[in-house]
Amino acid sequence: MPVTRVVVVGGDAAGMTAASTALRKAPDGALSVVAFERSHHTSYSACGIPYWVAGDVSGPDALVARTLSQHRKNGIDLRLRAEVDGLDLSRREVSVVELDGGRRYREGFDELVIATGAVPIRPDLPGVDAPGVYGVQTLDDGAALLGGLAGSPRRAVVVGAGYIGVEMAEAMVRRGLEVTVVDQAPEPMTTLDPDMGALVREAMEGMGIRVLVGTAVRGFEAGADGRVSGVATDGGLLPADVVVLGMGVRPNSELAAAAGLPVGEHGGVRTDERMRVQG
Repeated sequence: MPVTRVVVVGGDAAGMTAASTALRKAPDGALSVVAFERSHHTSYSACGIPYWVAGDVSGPDALVARTLSQHRKNGIDLRLRAEVDGLDLSRREVSVVELDGGRRYREGFDELVIATGAVPIRPDLPGVDAPGVYGVQTLDDGAALLGGLAGSPRRAVVVGAGYIGVEMAEAMVRRGLEVTVVDQAPEPMTTLDPDMGALVREAMEGMGIRVLVGTAVRGFEAGADGRVSGVATDGGLLPADVVVLGMGVRPNSELAAAAGLPVGEHGGVRTDERMRVQG
């Protein structure tokens, strides 16, 4: 029986669920599955990052549902710190770079699963790439933020008052920082009705969080050392030692788009009702 080669790009929930399900449903020996993940972790709960930052969770391992060794024991050739940076659809190959050594190689496939997920939205504003401005999407992002908090900063500004922004604001208040949350909407949590959002704002203010609604961010200021020192808004400058972007996420579809796969109007890879890419 010929073996079908399956390559999975992305080793978090969607990618590893697809890999595990494919192996479970296929006859024994019918599939070989290789999964690539650019970060240090796999199958983790990103929703737990605020609890890690707050100190409720001891470390990233507590947020991992299945480890590298567990996936390999289940028959998946999972490779961490391995980034797929190109798709050759005509040759049915992916190009891979090992991030901790720089070695490059190609891996062939018969079936390809693209599970690259999403990345935090970083607004096209001056200073957004300054050190000390963090997006929070992966465990590596959480580790980077905790590294920035190790220097005992006093003031944090969270841009965006959605789920992540509110949870990160609470986490940093619990770490003893002075926290300001900025959002251009009339109330936090725009997924809720405005009267419910007002209750969320009141609860945040009751925790000591300063909430500025109806306020747009214009850019990010840096100090003499190059690190972020403030957030410029249409209401003035907010001093900041740490900035967290809680503005939501966008599809991480650049890899697919560069290979010529169809992308929808909102940036996601276009599929049929069975999640198969056409084209």
